[in-house]
Amino acid sequence: MQNESNNDFDVLLINDNGDSIDIIQSIMGEECLGTHIDGNISKLYFNGGTRKKIENKLMDIMPELILQSKWEIQHSENWHMAWQKYFKPIIIDEKLAVLPFWQKSKLAKINLYIKPGMAFGTGHHETTWLVLNKMLIYVKSGMEVLDLGTGSGILSFAAQLLGSGKIDAVENDLDCKENFFENMELNDISNDISFYHDDVLKWNDFHHDIILANININILELLMPSLKNCKGIIILSGLLSSDLNRIEKIIRKNSLLIKEFSKKGDWLCLILKSNE
Repeated sequence: MQNESNNDFDVLLINDNGDSIDIIQSIMGEECLGTHIDGNISKLYFNGGTRKKIENKLMDIMPELILQSKWEIQHSENWHMAWQKYFKPIIIDEKLAVLPFWQKSKLAKINLYIKPGMAFGTGHHETTWLVLNKMLIYVKSGMEVLDLGTGSGILSFAAQLLGSGKIDAVENDLDCKENFFENMELNDISNDISFYHDDVLKWNDFHHDIILANININILELLMPSLKNCKGIIILSGLLSSDLNRIEKIIRKNSLLIKEFSKKGDWLCLILKSNE
């Protein structure tokens, strides 16, 4: 029986050794809330009540997966207990560590504590790791930062802990808001971060020194015209290696330059700047 509760999650389990997880996540975009791999099983999380919609999409793009997949329900009240099994510390160049809130040790120069929530965003996904890695290089003291699609707030909080000044965090999913402020409190973050419940495609203030956008390529394509006149550095991720030709065309069309790019697994991170 399909779960119709928006307080629970529909979890798609695929027995494919993780081979398809990146492709499905990219195609599903923001509908896929998060993923993890447990042995040979890939788990993809969706809002409760969306199972039929997801199955229909899978039938169109990867019908063979239906035969090797099944669904289960993750009840929201058991969320944190479930994630304690999977959430392990992430350490980037011994400079920045992302830690679960129940582990109070310090494993790097900068330690960021996260409470897994419905917003996901625990730092484990390759795209988050890539952006954090570049932030260690580009974020300087006093810089103003814009975090588009902030989710659980990891990138915003990392920016503040790295010494940035004013930070604007924009997120359209209201379910993320509570988790965002929980994580802010866990890290004793000051009021220099402003959370905006807004659609990133309607946002019109891009004066910042650093703009972070860890968003799927379909949203990035619509967002790019708004970024073309930015004076600051733009750090993009949410992109698969197979998206490279497409995103390069989008970037050229909007008169931006790729300053550099990096790769982790099948995912890319691009550093952009104005062509002026």
